[in-house]
Amino acid sequence: MINLEKKTKELEGINFVAFSNNVVVVNTTPHPVSMQDMDGTLITVPTSVLINAKAEERKVSDLFVRTEFVGTEEGKETIKRIKSVYNRQFSNGTLVIVGSIIAAQAYPGEVAAMTPVEGFERVAPDQKRMRCDKFTTFA
Repeated sequence: MINLEKKTKELEGINFVAFSNNVVVVNTTPHPVSMQDMDGTLITVPTSVLINAKAEERKVSDLFVRTEFVGTEEGKETIKRIKSVYNRQFSNGTLVIVGSIIAAQAYPGEVAAMTPVEGFERVAPDQKRMRCDKFTTFA
């Protein structure tokens, strides 16, 4: 079992990044993410595996549709695999699988969206800083 330290562990093709608050993040977006640890240190969370979703339209009227994001079987299997590796390898901490806002809606309670650090809400993507202690869920 791996005890948490502030660093990245690549296990079975998945990058697990542990933060000082015992949160372990797996990034399933197509790009690396800069996350700020509790002491202000910036840590790059590399992409591991992608979790995608599909859009389905529901007719509301002749003019309007409601778009809903739903998970795929491949996405569900990826989540299951991430959790399995985590449960076999880590002795403590809280796993957070981060994805896009769409993936968070498609897999409620399984995938979370990130929350920006105060002051970094409206900056260019290469300047974004995300929190390691607050995530958005649609569960």
